[in-house]
Amino acid sequence: MTFQEKSYFSFHETGQHQIYFNDWGPEDGNPVICVHGLTGNGYDFDFLAENLIEHGHRLIAVDLPGRGRSDFHSDPLLYNYDQYMRDLHELLVHLDLQAPESVDWLGVSLGGLLGIRLAALEHSPIKRLIINDVGPTVPQAALDFIYQVISQEYHFDTVKDLEQRMRATRGLTWGPVSDAQWHHMAEHNARATDDGRITYAYDPQIARIFENAPIGDVDLWESWQQITCPAMVIQGADSLLLTDDILDRMEELREFDLTVFEDCGHVPSLMAPDQIKAVRKWLA
Repeated sequence: MTFQEKSYFSFHETGQHQIYFNDWGPEDGNPVICVHGLTGNGYDFDFLAENLIEHGHRLIAVDLPGRGRSDFHSDPLLYNYDQYMRDLHELLVHLDLQAPESVDWLGVSLGGLLGIRLAALEHSPIKRLIINDVGPTVPQAALDFIYQVISQEYHFDTVKDLEQRMRATRGLTWGPVSDAQWHHMAEHNARATDDGRITYAYDPQIARIFENAPIGDVDLWESWQQITCPAMVIQGADSLLLTDDILDRMEELREFDLTVFEDCGHVPSLMAPDQIKAVRKWLA
């Protein structure tokens, strides 16, 4: 199994910041860019990667700024769409994968919104698009709930305590996740604070953008309509973000392949065997 931790630098208004990513599989494998959700990181895709690299794929799973190992911004307003798009463009340039139709894209929630924007561009580098439980718009009630959750800071005595909270919250919507997967996710979603306690591995200041220009509170319907590459949309059957009404409108504008996972909300974890199999089969 080939795995490397790598990094590159991207520019912002007053300097540059370091961004880390996990690079799974052979360098000549079919490249799949994986972009996590709002509070996730590149390790969210580890179990998917282990399976897909056995089928000729190369997975590049990035930690967006303010998440995981990547730098946190001193100015929280840099956690915005335009900066994320610049960061991801720099990733593709760093990997020499910026040419048209060079990569497959798997975006979870926020990563899906960014994928919609990128796939709609002229000469887009995306040849196939997978978006996990998000559409071209996000209901206001869901945005309000997300802000309520991430605007609070959480502290734990141990990683095990953090894991227990993950099970009690994300466990309600992610679908089947094994004990080993929960342990793995807790270890890679934990960050030590200066006082020796544990918190989540994302910058709590990412919530600040919701007070000005919420991620998701952007109309991407025109972008969705402009996408010409094949697309797979994954929905958690109980999702509050990707509702049936949104799916119906998406279908009116263009064709795509829909996969719905029962007993999931926002978002299917892509760790369960049936979820991994669905992604693998579609990419095949």
